[in-house]
Amino acid sequence: MKTSDAFPAPSCSGLPDAVVVLGRGGTGAASRQSLTDLAEALRDMLEPACQVVAAFVDKASPSLPEALQQCLPARCIVVLPLFSPDEPALLRWLHKLAMRWRSAQQEQGTQVRFADPLLGASAMPALLLAQITGAMRISDIADTAGDNWQHDPHAWSQVPEHQHHALVCTGPRCTALGAVDVWHSLGDAVQASSTLRGRLRLLQTSCQYPCNQGPLAIVYPEGVWYGRLTAGNAGPVIESHVLQRRVCRTHHVHGPVELSPQDLRAGPAPAEPA
Repeated sequence: MKTSDAFPAPSCSGLPDAVVVLGRGGTGAASRQSLTDLAEALRDMLEPACQVVAAFVDKASPSLPEALQQCLPARCIVVLPLFSPDEPALLRWLHKLAMRWRSAQQEQGTQVRFADPLLGASAMPALLLAQITGAMRISDIADTAGDNWQHDPHAWSQVPEHQHHALVCTGPRCTALGAVDVWHSLGDAVQASSTLRGRLRLLQTSCQYPCNQGPLAIVYPEGVWYGRLTAGNAGPVIESHVLQRRVCRTHHVHGPVELSPQDLRAGPAPAEPA
């Protein structure tokens, strides 16, 4: 059976009843806010009944599946990919991701359409020309940089005194599996423990590749990979590794399964996380 036979498309003419403005995420709140502001401005231009949701491919939430879920009970959803450069492989996977979301719905009649990528839009050259013209009316950077532009904070030249790094994957596939919630939960765990905060630094990464094991995190210097993490289990898994020098076998994906007991200054080992 062809995919089109398995998921017959409902009638969808004129404007959709939901739009997902899809961008790449960022580690700062400002980068996420800019896409949210754009979604709000677009909402004002559409019919009042049309729902507009900002979503992110990676490093932020909501992910595309979460945004599609928010659009229900929409019958026709348009996804606007607003990122550049265009990545055909990423777009193909996003189509697959949307199909997997739709196949999991009890009512599979919702139609999802992807707009052309941003750089492929016929109006883009005219828009860029308008931006160039507008830039000629803006002051030179020497007038806006301020007097302190040559000086950086002292901390930018210092290496933090952390014994471990946890590299949390927030690439597109892990993000779709809940990696952003994992990232936030680990941040909360670090902030809640002064001991953990002194030993561990969290870092985000792009795709680490064994995507079906995600969400993923790698703890260095030992190079232990942990997978199938959630907001509920990620903190105990990483704390057990760093503070008790224990590898959680349940979530172990790759690397050593035994750690040396050196620098063991924490209390008794907790029960292994589920």
